[in-house]
Parts: sequence; C-alpha cells; structure tokens
Amino acid sequence: MWDESMVGISAMDTVSYTLTFANPSGHPPGAFGVKKYVVRNVREGLTKPGQWYLDRSAGKVVYWPVLGEDMTKAEVFAPTIESIIRIEGTKDKPARDITIRGITLSVTTTPLEAGGFGAGKFKGAVTITSAQNCRLLNLEIVNVGGQGIKASGNNLRIERCEVHHTGACGIRCIGTDCIVSDNHIHDVGLTYPSAIAMQGGGRDCLISHNEIHETPYTAVNCGGQNNRIEHNLIYHAMQELHDGAGIYCFAGNGLVLRGNFIRDIVDTGGYGASAYYLDERSENCLVEGNLSVGIARPSHNHMAKRNTIRNNVFISDADARLTFPKSSDYTVEKNIVYAKGKIVLENPDAITTLQNNVLFSKEGIVQARKLKNYSQSGTYQLDAGSGNMLVDPLVLEFKAGVVKFDPASPAGKLGIKPIDVSGAGRRR
Repeated sequence: MWDESMVGISAMDTVSYTLTFANPSGHPPGAFGVKKYVVRNVREGLTKPGQWYLDRSAGKVVYWPVLGEDMTKAEVFAPTIESIIRIEGTKDKPARDITIRGITLSVTTTPLEAGGFGAGKFKGAVTITSAQNCRLLNLEIVNVGGQGIKASGNNLRIERCEVHHTGACGIRCIGTDCIVSDNHIHDVGLTYPSAIAMQGGGRDCLISHNEIHETPYTAVNCGGQNNRIEHNLIYHAMQELHDGAGIYCFAGNGLVLRGNFIRDIVDTGGYGASAYYLDERSENCLVEGNLSVGIARPSHNHMAKRNTIRNNVFISDADARLTFPKSSDYTVEKNIVYAKGKIVLENPDAITTLQNNVLFSKEGIVQARKLKNYSQSGTYQLDAGSGNMLVDPLVLEFKAGVVKFDPASPAGKLGIKPIDVSGAGRRR
C-alpha cells in the first residue's frame, strides 16, 4: 500500500520453511491483506549486468559487470556512514547562517530497520537539525542509501539542487518560513519504495518550481499550517505503491496548492493513485489553478473538510474520478473535467457547493456515486444544474501546460479562467 519494512533474516528452518527476522517489521507481515514479499541479496537473484551479491560469511562481493566495464580499473565504494555533512543546533542555540554551495555528495548507508511513514526516519547525506538562516544551493546528491537532504529549522533555503538515485527520500524539510525551490528530484526510493521525493511540513513554508519524477510513491507530501505548494512539475510518480499522489496532503490546515502541473501517473491498483490528494484532517485548504493530465483520479479527498477545489483542469484519456469519502463541507466550482471515458463523482454529499463546472464525458456518462463506509450504496446520472454544464469545453490545447479554449467554449461564461502552468518546474 504505502509502506514497506526492510528486515534481515537471522535464521532459516528448511524443515518447517520458517524464516526468523533479525529486526521488527514496521507492520505485521501481511497487514491490510497485502502479501508481497521481496527477497534481496541472494546469489540466485543475479539476473543482469550491474547487479551484485554480498556473501557475508565468505567476506566476498560477487558482481556482474556491465558491458564494456573494466574491473581492473573500476572504483568500488562501500558506504560506512549515514551522513556526510551534519549541521546540528539546539532549540535555544540554533546553528545559524551557514551556506553550502556547489558540491557533489554520494555514498551513504542506512541501518537495517523500518523507515516509518515515507521512509522519513533515515538520516540525510546532508542532515540539518535546529538551524536558522541556512542555505543549501546547487548541490548534487547521488547514490546515497538514505535520504538526500533532511533538514529542520527556521528560514531554511534548499534551492537548485539535484537529488537522485537515493535509497529513501529525496528532500525532507520541516520548519517555519522555509523555501524549497527549483530542485530536480528523481529516481528516489530505490531501497525503500515508500520514500517520498519531497516531504514538507511546519508552517508558512513554500515548495515551488521543483521538477519531480520517477518515484515509487508520492512526489510531494506536506502537512502543517499555511504552507504553499506552487508551480511544481510532477510526472511518473506512484510507480510501485498506492494510496498516494503527485501531491499528497495529510492533516494540513490552510494549505494552498496552486499552479502545479501533474501528468502521466498510472494507477497500480489497490487504493489507487491521484494527482491531488487531501487526506485525514486536511481543512481550509485551497486547490486552485492546477492541471492534471493522464491521471484517472485527479482529485481524491478523504476524511477532509471545508476545502475548496476551484478553477482546475483535469483531463483523462480514460475514466475520471473525483472522490470524497468521509469528507464534508466542500466547495467545488469553476473546474473543467474532461474524460474520454466516464466521469464519476463519489460521495457527492460531501460537496456543499457544486457550481459552474464543466463535466464532459465523451461516453456521455457523468455519474454520482453514493458511498456508505467506502462501499457503493447507489449510483445515479448527474444532471446539469447550479450552473454546471455537461458539454464539451472545447479545449484546443493543453499538453504543454497552456490550456486554451475555443472562442465558443462555455468556460468563459461560467467564470473559468484560462490556465497557464507552462512555467511549472525548474526555472533554468
């Protein structure tokens, strides 16, 4: 689902076919009815060049070279530390006014233990705690076992860094008045697939203009108060786990999601994958002016209330679902939902104000689906009303992030503003 546990094997009984773990798992094996197991570091697992096996009893590494690799000249690194740079302050005496700029960091390890939600437990190649007015600029962090950057404090800046090929998360920044912008985060969670590419929290922080892709789980996660997630470009997220999103918010209050462009996220089953996801205790949040392309569930809202979804464009080349299980007091207005398949609105009772939207299904099916404890309790065809229209919005262009309407489009009459998210992602 949204977690994994990495455990060692301390004993194997070949008679009873029983394995004994060397360390506790984060969840009991088979929790939530999920029974997927991956066995690592067995010689039989070597199936292609670039893979290796550590024989601890013999003290040897078996490696299958890639084509053209000369092992007489190869450099081999074995990580022994969890952090390369540590900046540590205290609540009463924070570390202050430090800038790290323009270096490359690589080769760290992690202990063999469960990483917690989002694999956020592990240290970063750069680990910053209780800091103030510190900056990380133009770093490259690559081939690390844990997180790339793990930072907490006030007025921190993480800008124009590339973080990739990490075992756990890319960047984790929790604090007050922090900015994480113009970073390139990709190919994370290679050991811990629950890893989140960019995890934020605290209050009055800004996550903006980042480009994030090739992630096994959520691209951006944020909670806290009055944080803004704006102008990010996200694609190819949620490649392995489920119950996550391009942007996933948990227990956030007053969050703003604006001007983001999320595309090409494939549903891997289970509890699904979404573009924009407001989860438990998310309240008073605004989702406005965003674009979703090629995602079957552009908006998922679970146990959330008093949130507004306004002036977004959601385009799906199959079905499209907007879901609101156990949510309440929503305003959904001035959005365009365009689906080649059917459109389904789940738990419409959660929506207090549903007006001035264009909901267009090329199959001609726009349904409302009632839920009772997550189970379907009734379905009916949604009719136009309260200014909502079930007609073609006449979208001329959208793939480059600029949504253009035909002059005859009903969008303008409903007060739907054009969307231009072509500037989402890094400002080069």
